[in-house]
Amino acid sequence: MKSLFLTASLLLLLSGCSSSIQTATQYYQFEQPIGASSRNIADTDAQLRIQTVVLRGALNNLGIAMKIDSNQIHAANYNLWGESPDVMLTATAQQTLFNAMPNWMVIKGLPVITELDQQTFYELEYEIHHFNGDMEGNADISGLWRLYYTHPETGRRLVSIHNFSNIVPIDDDGYDGLVSTLEKIWLNINLDIAKKIGQSNF
Repeated sequence: MKSLFLTASLLLLLSGCSSSIQTATQYYQFEQPIGASSRNIADTDAQLRIQTVVLRGALNNLGIAMKIDSNQIHAANYNLWGESPDVMLTATAQQTLFNAMPNWMVIKGLPVITELDQQTFYELEYEIHHFNGDMEGNADISGLWRLYYTHPETGRRLVSIHNFSNIVPIDDDGYDGLVSTLEKIWLNINLDIAKKIGQSNF
């Protein structure tokens, strides 16, 4: 993990130096293995729509974020996400919940459909306040999620709201270790969400 801290520190120190220094840009993404699967709505009990994950401020940036101190976040210049973090987190959440909730039709958010049976659904919203590494060697994903229920007769109502904070020591040195640990945290957050929704009595 020391190499990650040294890299972050050097980037801060050298940010104002000569632009002639050439550094190779590295791109990262969640591994997110995808297995073949399918589901028919006739075999499910309810529909769950996953809305695009909302990340606070600079966290939805291609530069991987490092927390430098209590009031400062630094976005890496040469260690970047391969796609926008909100898109990556939303896709991973949908896949995880789809696999963990076999009795639900889990989809990414869609406009309300005119058929009456498609106008009754649950909706999951995320707000991510922390999505970064820190100088103590941790990965951090913290925020909240809200579950809504929509019915054509009663409209949309809030069912529950849950705050979460997950600060986990990074597995290995460097940005590879940070990305891997962030992916494991996000997987566990969504497995916990699937469990909580499955145990609820609506």
